[in-house]
Amino acid sequence: MKRHRSFVPALAGILVAFGVTATPAPATAQLMGHVKSVDTDANKLIMTETGTGTDHAIAVNGRTMVVTTAGKSLTLKDLRKGDGLAVTQFGGVASKIVAEQPRLAGTVKSVDATAKKLVLRETRAKGEAGTSNDITMAVDGQIPITTTDGKAIKLGDLKEGDSVLITHAGDLAQKIDVNVKPDELTGFVKSVSADLKTFVVTLTGTTTDVTVAVNDQTSIVTSEGKTLNIKDLKEGDGVGIAHTASVAKKIMVNVKPPR
Repeated sequence: MKRHRSFVPALAGILVAFGVTATPAPATAQLMGHVKSVDTDANKLIMTETGTGTDHAIAVNGRTMVVTTAGKSLTLKDLRKGDGLAVTQFGGVASKIVAEQPRLAGTVKSVDATAKKLVLRETRAKGEAGTSNDITMAVDGQIPITTTDGKAIKLGDLKEGDSVLITHAGDLAQKIDVNVKPDELTGFVKSVSADLKTFVVTLTGTTTDVTVAVNDQTSIVTSEGKTLNIKDLKEGDGVGIAHTASVAKKIMVNVKPPR
């Protein structure tokens, strides 16, 4: 296999046994690959080498430098399966690990704005077995949190079910891109405006009236799957509405029977 040799400081101690089936790393080499697994108890990781597919066992000690490609400090526990790695090592013991951590994708499970953290339900790749992981991320108050339409929001504005992409260094979020999950409401059509841009809904089980706007992206369909226009809505129609800031994304209509 082709290896790019590099000078590394002599490290005290030689790895005696890994207890894994992976190939011990070459005596001195810079290896490129991806994290296959991490064992924080044993202070080691298995990486799959790019180009060869060979698994190498790499030990980490107190002198190992672990950083992101942007120079942010990490620890072994911050590395996750799939992270890209450039490892400078001697005798299977890493002196330096540079990690490229892909963005985390998933949905918000919970948010604690006071503690400045969120729990992400990670989206698994298609065909990947097992249950989804829950990952707790620390969120500094200064990082950008932006919706898909370019609106800046705060951590406390995130809610369960929002889809997010998180740029991170270990368990610290660096940037959060949000596809906001629409709010939902149910009720009955009370009236439709003359300009066909809004309609009023009386919420189910209350006397509260809510004005909802529609636009070119609003989908209006009946419970039977028939597509409607806002002008087709009439007083008394039951509606279930997914909306963001009172702008309807989708309206499901249970059409009131004709008298």
